[in-house]
Amino acid sequence: MPVHYGLILKGMGKITDKLKVSSITGFFAIVLLGVFYHDLYHWTNRSLLIAIMAPVNESVWEHLKLGLWALISFSVVEYFVVGKFVNNYFIAKAVGVLVISFTVLTVYYAYTTLLGRNIIALDITSYVLGVLLCQWVGYNLYLLKNSGFLNGLGLIILTGLVILFALFTFYPPETELFKDRNFNSYGIESKM
Repeated sequence: MPVHYGLILKGMGKITDKLKVSSITGFFAIVLLGVFYHDLYHWTNRSLLIAIMAPVNESVWEHLKLGLWALISFSVVEYFVVGKFVNNYFIAKAVGVLVISFTVLTVYYAYTTLLGRNIIALDITSYVLGVLLCQWVGYNLYLLKNSGFLNGLGLIILTGLVILFALFTFYPPETELFKDRNFNSYGIESKM
């Protein structure tokens, strides 16, 4: 097996095994955290702070928060285990969030266009598939030559996404992506 750039820890040997374990653990953790975040807004009596992190209605946009915040939550812990020792950690996380979102959006709009209706089992499957792809892409980004520029860009992207999701929770554009079809409303004002 070839040795990749930056994957040797001082006195600890190869980290690739730890990365594999972390990536697999991350898959399960991110899926389960997504389930947890799904109803967190209601469990906290509609806390405005939690509204930034959890869906406040049943729009497609609000459900993209599941991937963002589940991945960020896991990444905070993971950083201290392997993140500070690997290449491209933050760009891997930023790309991971985008992969989850792209997968969810692609699957959702493809099947609802074909079938004309929403099927929750397909929504869940698209999230799980997105997380799987996220972890695979992230693992492979860790194995590339370290890039301080890309890592900085990753932090900027993650920060931008957090701000964007917070902003659109309270001030969503009135488009289909942001519409809660159950109550014909947008953002936090939904009757959910």
